[in-house]
Amino acid sequence: MTAIELRRHWPLVGAVGLFAIFSLVHQVFFQPTARRYGAAVKQASELGLSLDPEKAPVMLPPRVFALVADNALPSAQAQDLGNSGVLTARLLEDFTRMLGQHGMEVMMTEPGAVTQESHSVQVRAYLKVRGRYDQLVSLFDDLARSKTLIAVDRFTLVSQEPAHEMLDIWVSRLVLKQDVKRP
Repeated sequence: MTAIELRRHWPLVGAVGLFAIFSLVHQVFFQPTARRYGAAVKQASELGLSLDPEKAPVMLPPRVFALVADNALPSAQAQDLGNSGVLTARLLEDFTRMLGQHGMEVMMTEPGAVTQESHSVQVRAYLKVRGRYDQLVSLFDDLARSKTLIAVDRFTLVSQEPAHEMLDIWVSRLVLKQDVKRP
């Protein structure tokens, strides 16, 4: 090609030159950076992390995280305390205290079954309580606002006097088992 032909086809020659420059920059700078990024993504995925926003784990809201943390024990400790009856005793103590705060009187308590699951322990108890219906409603309101996983499974109103009724209450508490991970 002569100089006249090159001048006539200068856009084509410029495009080929730019292509060569971009290819060189791609090989020298971009390829090593892409390989480092790929290695970082692979290492992160092996550690259980994800850099992809679509695959990122869903984070628990702070209030839910606090509720779970307040009601969790290490797996071995939860199992031991559940089998020994300590968790049932704690349930009865906490629920009896709540009943007392609402002016209700505990007449009788009876521990119930303990259910050991792979990720939780559920303890149950039965209580015979003397109190008024408005006190029971107030208790339920406080239970709903509390940071414990205590549930009233069932209750029965057994009327003796109009001012003081007898209540049969079956309660349960869920204690979550934490998996302790060691590096």
